[in-house]
Amino acid sequence: MKRQLILWISALGFSTLFYNQNIGLNLFIFAIIAIIAVVIMRPEVFKRADMRIASCIYLLTSFFVFTNHSSLAIFMSFITFIIFAGTISGAQNSIYVQGINGLYQSIVGALHYYMTPRDEKKKLTPKKKRDYGFIILTVLLVVGLPIIFATLYSKINPIFEEWVNAIDLSFINFSWMLFTLMGYLLINNITAPASLDPLTNADRNVVLNLSEKSISETQEPLLHKEQLLGSLVIGVLNALILFFLVVDVWYVTTNSFEHASELSKTVHEGVNALIASIIIAISLILIFFRGNLNFYKKSKRLRILTYIWILLNCVLVLITAYKNYIYITDFGLTYKRIGVGIYLTLCIAGLLTTYLKVAYRKNVMYLVRLNARIAFIVIVMMSSFSWNREITRYNLSQVERPDLVYLESMGRNHIDLLYAFAKAHPEKFPPPRMEAITYHYENYIKELQNQTWQSKTLQGITYQKMVSKK
Repeated sequence: MKRQLILWISALGFSTLFYNQNIGLNLFIFAIIAIIAVVIMRPEVFKRADMRIASCIYLLTSFFVFTNHSSLAIFMSFITFIIFAGTISGAQNSIYVQGINGLYQSIVGALHYYMTPRDEKKKLTPKKKRDYGFIILTVLLVVGLPIIFATLYSKINPIFEEWVNAIDLSFINFSWMLFTLMGYLLINNITAPASLDPLTNADRNVVLNLSEKSISETQEPLLHKEQLLGSLVIGVLNALILFFLVVDVWYVTTNSFEHASELSKTVHEGVNALIASIIIAISLILIFFRGNLNFYKKSKRLRILTYIWILLNCVLVLITAYKNYIYITDFGLTYKRIGVGIYLTLCIAGLLTTYLKVAYRKNVMYLVRLNARIAFIVIVMMSSFSWNREITRYNLSQVERPDLVYLESMGRNHIDLLYAFAKAHPEKFPPPRMEAITYHYENYIKELQNQTWQSKTLQGITYQKMVSKK
């Protein structure tokens, strides 16, 4: 009975928050409701650290929707909800398997539970006092079948049809009821024990450490040749990258980069080449350190050369990041330049995790799992910003000649900043562009004013406080 009460309260909360509403504060409040529902109905899962972490990240991304209301924050709130749902039944799984489990649980979690064999059900709920499924089925049949037959009979007899039509059911909001039912099913699904057992168990049983095998006398010469070949290849590549770094540092320190096209080519084409070179570098390291060479006693030289190569690649990434920094300070922020920063961050992460793989004798699955989590964390951090507003603030205040056309082409949640700048510098905006900015600004302000409490955002609340002070 307690479970059903919580489910229906959560369902009513879901429909109240989202029915005929825009996304805003409601997403954060629903995150709180979902977490509380799981805490009450599945308290045992919160004994695990991964469940507590998943809940905090889900709550955090939902809060970002309220604070900056960006498309990325909304998207990541959905993704972290799926991860949160998948973590309920997917303990000690990789993040991508938790995502698959979460999607499965969110859609058919309750159905999976009710289709569980009887002996397993008894282990999950040994004291089942009432058959709520039978009760719900009875109510649906007792209410639904008379409505169906009354509709059919009204087609047969005109007098009966008049009586049926005289019944006014306009006070019943069927779409709201359907929305409430959706909330009920969603909470019911995520709180029911469910997971894709074959995938979940296979992922849990994945071995991340390389196992040492006995090296026979016939294998030792082959390993010696392999480490010699690796040392020569990595040594030559170290010399090449060292020479390139010297040339690149000289190029950066002696070039003024007065033209945006020149710097753009240096950064964007350089990033593409850098990513390709790092992928090749990591692939070569994985090939050389794939088996018994990890445990070969005479492979110390190859290890040292590999660590130096990883370090030099990190230096190369940092120099590219510096070029991107120059590009931003001279010509302003754009989404592409922010994307370059993300790519470079992930490159550094990939190189560092490759070092850990070699140093601690891990396998490829270790790299895949760890880098997937790092990429997830980086994107969550990126969703904490309203990049439209950050780009606009920076470019209008720090760049001597900001690209106003680019700023106008972005979304609308920064239009107040652009409008204030246009009012202060009317000479930079021809009348048609000024009229367009004013039109979008006025419409956006109307949207903020008409926000209900469910779809409130921090920007809307700030604007209302500003208006009330005036």
